[in-house]
Formats: sequence, C-alpha cells, structure tokens
Amino acid sequence: MTSHETDTLRRRDNLALDGISFLLADVQYNLGAFLTGLLAAYGWPSSDIGMAIASGGAGAVIARLLGGWALDRLSSRRLILASCCLVTIVSVSVAALFPGFWEIVCVHFLAGGAGALFSPLLAAISRETAGPRGYMARMGRNESFNHMGNALVACFMCAVGTMAGPLTPLWAIGGLAGISLLLVARLTGRADAQEASSDKSKSAIAKGGKALRVLTNAPLLIFLICLLLFNLANGATVPLMIERHATYHFGNVPFMTAVCIIVAQATMVPVAFLVGRTAGSCRRKPLFLMALAMQPLRDLLVFWSASWPVMCLAQILDGISSGIILVLFYAIMSDLAEKGGRRNFLIGLGLAVGTVGALLSNFVGGQLTSAYGFNPAFLALAGSGAAVFFLFLFAMPETHEDEPLSVSVEHNGVS
Repeated sequence: MTSHETDTLRRRDNLALDGISFLLADVQYNLGAFLTGLLAAYGWPSSDIGMAIASGGAGAVIARLLGGWALDRLSSRRLILASCCLVTIVSVSVAALFPGFWEIVCVHFLAGGAGALFSPLLAAISRETAGPRGYMARMGRNESFNHMGNALVACFMCAVGTMAGPLTPLWAIGGLAGISLLLVARLTGRADAQEASSDKSKSAIAKGGKALRVLTNAPLLIFLICLLLFNLANGATVPLMIERHATYHFGNVPFMTAVCIIVAQATMVPVAFLVGRTAGSCRRKPLFLMALAMQPLRDLLVFWSASWPVMCLAQILDGISSGIILVLFYAIMSDLAEKGGRRNFLIGLGLAVGTVGALLSNFVGGQLTSAYGFNPAFLALAGSGAAVFFLFLFAMPETHEDEPLSVSVEHNGVS
C-alpha cells in the first residue's frame, strides 16, 4: 500500500471516529435524563422512575465488564459497534411507543448496556487505526468531540423538547444512532485488525487464565479504588447543586442545569484535546494528581456559596479535572496492561468501576442530604475527593516508562 493510500484510509477513519464520538455523546450520557423527564411527564412515581433509571446503570456495568472481556477475543469491532447502534434505536423506539413499567425497565437496561459499550469499542478501534504512538492523541480527540456533542446536542434537544414535547429527545437519540450507523460503515478494515501481542499473551487469553491473575496487580487495584473514590466524590455534585437550587428557589432550575452542563463540557473540549496530544510522552502521575486535587476544591466551593460566579468556577474546575482524567484513564490502563494481552478487559473493568462509583455517589449523596442537609453532603463528597488524592499520591506508582519518540504524532494515526 502506498503512502497516499495509507493517508487516505487514515483520514477516513479519523473523520468517522470524529462523527461517531460527536453523535453518540448524548446516547451515552443524556438518555437517562431525557427518559426521566418523559416518565415524570407521564406522572410516574419517583420510586418507579428511580428503578427504571437504575436499570440503565446496571446494564452499563454488566456491558462494560463483559464487553472488555469480549473485545480481547473478538476483532469484529465494526459489527459490534453497529449492533450497539441498532439496539439503541430499537430501545428508544420501544420506550417512546410502549411506556409501560417493565418495557421501560428492560429497554433502558439494554440501551444503557449498548451506550456503555461505545467507550471501550471506540478505544479499541482507535488503538488499531491510530497505532500505539498515535493512540493517546486519537483518544483525546475522541473525548473532545464527545464533550462537544454532549453540550451542543443536549442543548438543542432540550430546546426542541420544550417546544415539541418530551418524546422528541428520544426520537432524536434514535436518529443520532441511525446516522452513526452510516459512519460505522465508513470505518476501514483497520478497525477490525487484531491487536499485536506476544505468543505468551495470546495463549493466556485463549486459556482465560490471565483474567484473574491480572486483578492481583497492586497498582491496578490501587487505580481501580482511585477511580471508585473519584466518581464517588464527583457523581452527585451537580445533581445536589440542582436540587439545592430548586429547594431554596435560587433561580430558574432548567437554565441553571443547562449552564452547569455547558460550562463543564465546553471546558473539557480543549482540555481533553491538549492532554491527548501530550499524554503519549508525558508522565501520568503529576497531571493526574493535579486533576484529583481540583475535585475536593470544587466541592468546597459549592459548599461555600450557591452564587452563579462560584458555581460556574466549580464547573470549570470539573471540566479541567474530568477532561484530564478521562483521557489519562486510557493511558494508565494501557500502561498497566501486560503486553497488550488484557488492554480491553482492563478498560472495561475501569469504566464499570467508575459507573458503580457514580451510582453510589448519587445514592449516598441523597441519603446524606435527606438526613443532614446539603452542606454536610458536599463536605462528605469533598472528603472522598481528598482521600483519593492522598491515596494516589502515596500509593500509586508512575506507570509510564520514558521512551524516545522519533516519529511525530501526526504521522502515527492522527492528522
């Protein structure tokens, strides 16, 4: 294959991944919110809404665990990605047409699982299309387009939903998944390439004996605990901010919610892109620690004041912190994977742990708020954020081994 043909295929893969990352952002992050609005409009009790939304979280955890395990064995990534898009289309259609309790619970379980698989799938595809040296730049670009889509599409659908009714965002999400199917078809065969690994790694994967042994790795266990605690500190902050705003009638709640989303997501766009461009050659620990330090500071700011400037500053800190962590997560997991043999399994495991942490955060935050009020809940979240900072500082080793980079990123997968 000539250099021109290689560059053409690379550009085609990059454009497809850009579009998929942008369009599927709402499927991953906002389906539950739009479904909540629909069920509330139908007059569902809070307990039934909570169970329906929780089913999506359960589907996400299971899908990420099994999906990471399967991606180490299967190379049909385009087929799996297309199947997830189809499941999403069918699920939102059923939810819109047949809004019974068990129908919603079942389809949101499936949609939550399909949406949760998009991240590990795009990571596996990016690894093969961009190559090992261009992988982190590609992941930073994925996250940038993801956050851009999350902010812009969510705002558009909120506006359309207000004018056309609560069913409109569900149909729009199905439409975005349908357009994504066309972009999946644009990916080249490089997306399905088998990841290069040693004969020893292949043998271990085939036998399945490495899955349990890898979990005894001390740095991995420490990192997983850090992910759990970070999401425990982070997950409930915005919901509690919104609830406090509504409880004390501080202002327009929908407008405040939109501002919180837009400020954080807009901040993540350049942060994720820049971190991805530099993460391939930089040490992980200092930058990750800086991101972790911002989380307790953010919770303390929210504890201190509910004014607009403080809340916007808190969301900027969230955007910087999450933008760094979401990209470096893939870098650290790649470092911890033994010769590439369990890369996708570790990514799926880490994403599942993060999902569990976010679910626990909302549960614990809600319980603390009900029992003691908003301020003690924000202090507890800040304490969790401080704990993860010191755990990472003293217990987590540096995972990146310095190596010379003789080829620029642009010539290794991202242009």
